[in-house]
Amino acid sequence: MITPKIWDESTEKTSYVVALFNSFTTNIINPDFKLDTIGIDIACPYDEWVLNGQSLRPYLIMEEIDNMFNGAKMAGIGTL
Repeated sequence: MITPKIWDESTEKTSYVVALFNSFTTNIINPDFKLDTIGIDIACPYDEWVLNGQSLRPYLIMEEIDNMFNGAKMAGIGTL
């Protein structure tokens, strides 16, 4: 079960999206581009997970991120 915790002491109910970039390496086949794995962590308040009785907020955020980045081209990195 995926249940991220929000470590922030704020009392405001807010979702958090954190992008993690590892170590970029030069692509041996095409040195104009770099290789890396980009990790994205999503944290939402527990009582804000369920939307409309059917959808879960973290999964809808993941879907939006996937739609934005999947197949997108970034300068110096290449196609995601």
